[in-house]
Amino acid sequence: MSTASLNAKLREEIGTGKSKGLRREGYIPGVLYGHNKKTKNIALKTQEIQKLVTDKGYGALVNIELEGEKIPSLLKDIQKKIVKDEYLHVDFQQLSENEEVRLTIPVYLENRESVEDTETTVQQQLMEIDIQCLPKHIINYVNIDASKLKSGKAITVGDLELEGIDILNEKEEVIASLTSALRHSDEDEGESTESIYMSEESILE
Repeated sequence: MSTASLNAKLREEIGTGKSKGLRREGYIPGVLYGHNKKTKNIALKTQEIQKLVTDKGYGALVNIELEGEKIPSLLKDIQKKIVKDEYLHVDFQQLSENEEVRLTIPVYLENRESVEDTETTVQQQLMEIDIQCLPKHIINYVNIDASKLKSGKAITVGDLELEGIDILNEKEEVIASLTSALRHSDEDEGESTESIYMSEESILE
């Protein structure tokens, strides 16, 4: 897994007003923390964070360049306004070479078309998995070949083999299975649902 680089500067002053000022100047306030490490309040360029998320996704490995030092870290969390998709705050975890980290990564299914037809569809029940590993084994996501479902057996967490990585989910959890497209359609027509949209703005200073 490749490592990105980001320039950061220390934030000497914190608070809601100071953070809003940083955002107007094109920066995102954030923190850099780690086990037995002093937490640092930092600021990074908004455009660079947006590019990092687009190119690498959440959980990306990053070298934070701060005051002449390159600090290996992991993108742990981004807070943003849901409606405007505006980044508000970012958290990075400082990494140690011999210290395992926990993170959540997405699960993607490929080759769906090899098993889907007018009567059968692939149903994905698990979109993410929790893993624990050393920094050198970190991955951004897991790709699963849906053609394995041709056997008629569901794909479970226990079927995954990730080198150097401990999967924290239960082995019996189903990731994907085949289901009748006709039955699925009938169930959808017979259900009445109501969607409630809620948004909450949370800023960590």
